[in-house]
Amino acid sequence: MNQQKVGIIGFGRFGQFWAQTLRRDHTIFVSDTNPELASTAAQLGLAFKSLPEICAQANAIFLCVPINHFEHSVENLKPHLQPHTTIFEMCSVKAYPAEILQKQLGAREHIELVAAHPMFGPDSAATGLAGLPFVMWPLRSVSPQYHAWLSYFRSLGLRLVEIPPEEHDRWTAYSQGVTHYIGRVLQEMQLSATPIDTKGFEALMSVIAQTCNDTWELFYNLQNYNPYTSAMRLRLEEALDRVASKLLPERISPAEWVIGIQGGKGSFNEEACRYYCVQHAGQIPVYRLAYLYTSDNVLSALHQGRIDFGVFAIQNARGGMVMETIQALSKYACEILEIFELVISHCILLNCKADFDEVDTIISHPQALAQCADTLKRNYPHLKLTSGAGDLIDQALCAQHLAESRLPVTTAVLAPKVCAALYGLKIYAADLQDLGAQNLTTFVWAQRRTLSS
Repeated sequence: MNQQKVGIIGFGRFGQFWAQTLRRDHTIFVSDTNPELASTAAQLGLAFKSLPEICAQANAIFLCVPINHFEHSVENLKPHLQPHTTIFEMCSVKAYPAEILQKQLGAREHIELVAAHPMFGPDSAATGLAGLPFVMWPLRSVSPQYHAWLSYFRSLGLRLVEIPPEEHDRWTAYSQGVTHYIGRVLQEMQLSATPIDTKGFEALMSVIAQTCNDTWELFYNLQNYNPYTSAMRLRLEEALDRVASKLLPERISPAEWVIGIQGGKGSFNEEACRYYCVQHAGQIPVYRLAYLYTSDNVLSALHQGRIDFGVFAIQNARGGMVMETIQALSKYACEILEIFELVISHCILLNCKADFDEVDTIISHPQALAQCADTLKRNYPHLKLTSGAGDLIDQALCAQHLAESRLPVTTAVLAPKVCAALYGLKIYAADLQDLGAQNLTTFVWAQRRTLSS
């Protein structure tokens, strides 16, 4: 084709690549909303101009702007466009910018509109353009100018693929979207080269290099403006889960079931678990308890395949939903096999060396404090109510720590009665729950969610 006057709108990394690629055969003008890029253009020997100046001189304009700025860029360009200008949108998604161009410029029949997308970036083209795929599609009737550019890109060695915008987006959600997504995931893992890298690992590192040099803005736009990438990400996540699930053992031990519980030894969760096992004695073989103290620990262990089943509290008739369980369920998937209820009763336990007159604090799980809130406020308004952090949120573990003098003797524990005998504590008061014999707690019997192939 004859030499063209080409305007590059958007002079970031991608715009600079195309300006330098096209300057071999055409006169190039560049523009960007960032005036600091004028010095970069000057260093490359390119004219940095305003939008009106480019529109007045250019035969073709390449829009190399971020997708989220695309509509605004077209609006700014529209008043200055001259007849018979060819507009190339160079976005990494096609349906969205094609819609914008047709909405903004569809009535301007003397303006040629072309959807184009090089299926490579500056890093992939570092060794040349030969054989690299380049997508083009005319957004209005095919013109001689379109065919001229088609031939020109072929002369550069590019492999031209003519597909409409919707089909492009369906394909690139996987061919490009999944590659960029995996590249970012691998970067998030902070992988680094080792002296014994395999060829496969080197290929993964090259994926990081090819995808993560681009801006996060480009990646975000690629993932969010393509209507098919969200389905791709869900399929990828499900595939990862299925593969990970296949690597986990069907059972931790062939000789016994390993059951992780939200509490420690002497907790209500232990009582609930043993109650459930007795009720299902014909179905449950020999079992072993793993005292994991928190719902998060139980669900994490299920997810990792370190336990076969989990037991944790989810709701109480007085205290409502168990928030630590709700938060843990938002992080990990599991299969809830059964829910069951148990009446539980709370006691104030003291270190054997302490008198109640010395006590200034009651420590327990937030749920236990909520279940006894009215009673505690009425009978012990002077005492501070608190919960432990981490595993110490568990009442039974608090009781153990108090017995071992790892909590001050001025602290009392609101815990199950069994903890007194188990840890050598003394009972100061019993049956403190506001609902008395109606203090029902709902527990969950769960296993790791298994995904079918």
